[in-house]
This record gives sequence, C-alpha cells and structure tokens, in this order.
Amino acid sequence: MTTTHPSPVHEHHLPAGAHIGDRRGLTATGAIAIALGSGILGGLVDVTTGAGLRGTFAVCFVLGCAVAAYKVHREDLVAAVVIPPLAYVAIAVAANVGAHTTLGGSFVKQQVLELMTALVTKAPALLVATGVSGLIALARRASFRAAQRR
Repeated sequence: MTTTHPSPVHEHHLPAGAHIGDRRGLTATGAIAIALGSGILGGLVDVTTGAGLRGTFAVCFVLGCAVAAYKVHREDLVAAVVIPPLAYVAIAVAANVGAHTTLGGSFVKQQVLELMTALVTKAPALLVATGVSGLIALARRASFRAAQRR
C-alpha cells in the first residue's frame, strides 16, 4: 500500500484580484481598499458628528488616496489615478443614503441630486485627492523609467 504525502509547500490559491498586497506593495485591489477604507473612516466620523461629509472626510480621503498611489504596484499606477473619483462617488452616495433630505421625488432622484450637490460643494477633496494621486503616479513612473535607463 502506498501513501501519498502532501507537498511540503502548501500554496493558497485566491481568485484573480483577491490579493491586497505583496512584498512589492499594494495591488489595484489593495489600493482601492486603502482609499475606500480611509474615506469611509473619515466619512463615518463626519456623518456621526454632524451633517454630511466635511473636513475629517477630506483629510482622510486625500491621505488614503495618496498612500494608495505611493504603495501600489507600478503596473497598477493608472488605477491609482482612477480610484479617487470612483471611491468619492461611492462614499458620497453611501453618506447620503440615511440622511434626511428635503428634496422631493423618488429615492433615486434624491440620491442623484444629493450626489450632484456633493460633487459641487465638496469638489476640493475630490480634486485634491485626484491631483495628488496623479502627481505621485507620474513621479513614480518617471523614477521607474529613469532606473530602467541606468
């Protein structure tokens, strides 16, 4: 009777995109998690202490997006620039779901109007986060290219 022994190295296989990070840094999924997580944390503080997204959200969101752009794999640098607007919209919609609104109409209409208001009144946080992420991504890309030429 022969017995088979399991391989001494056990590999854990995760679906594509499930890895958050590795020794090189964050994957695009990890960058999304950092940006969303920091924005949600700041948003929770703002929503529980007053009305809507304010300063704590803005600071946490910009810092989270900057960290994501700084730590993401170089092949995912484009994702670092695309993440801030998408994460911002998701957080802004989530922050307004439970909010009392004086706007009339259907739930979807109210959410769209609240989102448009957030995009106009809170645009600096979105613009700064996208700009900082873009600058970090460009700087990292330039340093990678300079290192390749050496």
